[in-house]
Amino acid sequence: MNNGIIQSANNCIEQAAVTKQELYDYKKRLNIAIQSAGICVFEVDIKKQLYTFFENSEAIFGVSGEQILQELRSFSELPPAEYQQKVTEYFVHPDDTEQVERAFASIFAGKSTSYEARMRASNSSYIWCKLDVTPMTEPDGTMKMIGIISDIQAIKEQIDSLTKETWLDSFTRLYSKNRFAQVCQRILCEAPTEPMALFIFDLDNFKAINDTLGHQVGDEVILSIADSLRSNIAKQHIVGRFGGDAFILLLRNTTAEEAVQAAQALLTTVDNDHQVTKSIGIALYPQSADNYEALLSRADEALYQAKRTKNTYAVSDTHC
Repeated sequence: MNNGIIQSANNCIEQAAVTKQELYDYKKRLNIAIQSAGICVFEVDIKKQLYTFFENSEAIFGVSGEQILQELRSFSELPPAEYQQKVTEYFVHPDDTEQVERAFASIFAGKSTSYEARMRASNSSYIWCKLDVTPMTEPDGTMKMIGIISDIQAIKEQIDSLTKETWLDSFTRLYSKNRFAQVCQRILCEAPTEPMALFIFDLDNFKAINDTLGHQVGDEVILSIADSLRSNIAKQHIVGRFGGDAFILLLRNTTAEEAVQAAQALLTTVDNDHQVTKSIGIALYPQSADNYEALLSRADEALYQAKRTKNTYAVSDTHC
C-alpha cells in the first residue's frame, strides 16, 4: 500500500513538473510573440486596485514591468477615486484624461474598450499609444482588466505630417485659403474682444507680367512676395495665399491706426524684382464685422475700391 502511495505521489510530482514545464514553455512562447509584435500586455485586479502583470513594457516605455508594478503598488490602498486619479496621472498626458475616464467607465460596466492617448511610465517621455482593454471575471468572482498597449507614435507623426501638408498652399507654403479661414475662425472665437485687422491684397497688373515676361517670372514674383511676408510679418499674425496673385493676412492686437501703418509699410516694401505693386483691402474687427465670413466680405469690398486707384489701400466702413 505504501508503495502505491509513493508511486502515486511520484506520478503527481512528475505531472506537476510536466505542467510547470508546459507553463514555462507557454510563457516563453507568449513573450516571444509579444516582443515580436512590439506590444505590452498588462493585467489589473480591479477589486484590489492592483496591477499584477506588466510584460514587455520596455518596448513601449523603456522601463521594466517590475519597476512599473512596484511604483503602482503604492496606490493600491487609496480610495477608488483617488486611485484612479493617481494611476491616470502616472500614465497619461493631462490633455488625454477624458479618454481614460471614458475607458474606465466602460470597463466598470463590463464592456471592452479601445482608445488612444499619450502615455508614459516612471517619468519616461510621452508617446502616442493605442490601448485595447477587456474586463474579465475569474471563476472565483475576481474581476480583472486585461490590456494591450501598442506604440502608435510613428503613425501619429505621419498623420500629423500629412495633415499639416494639407494646411499649406503647395506653391508658396503659406496657409491655404481653407486653413487660413479655419485658423481665423478659431482665433475670433477664442479672442472675441481683441482688435484685429483682415487684409486682402493682390498684385496690380499681374496678368501683364505673365503675358509679357512669361509665367516663370510671374511665379518668381509670387514666391518672392510670399518669402517677404514670411520674413517680415510677425509670428503672432496669420498669413495665407488666397489664390492666384492674392494674399490674405490677419493682424492680431491691431488697432485701425496700426492697420493703416501696416498697409503703408506693405505698399512700400520692395519684395520683388519687377516693381509689381499691390492693392489692399482692409476690414477691422470688430468695427467692420463680428465674424470671419462678414469680415472677409468687407475686406473684399475694400480691395475692390483700392483696385480703382491701384498701389494703395482702402479700409472698409464699419457695420454699425
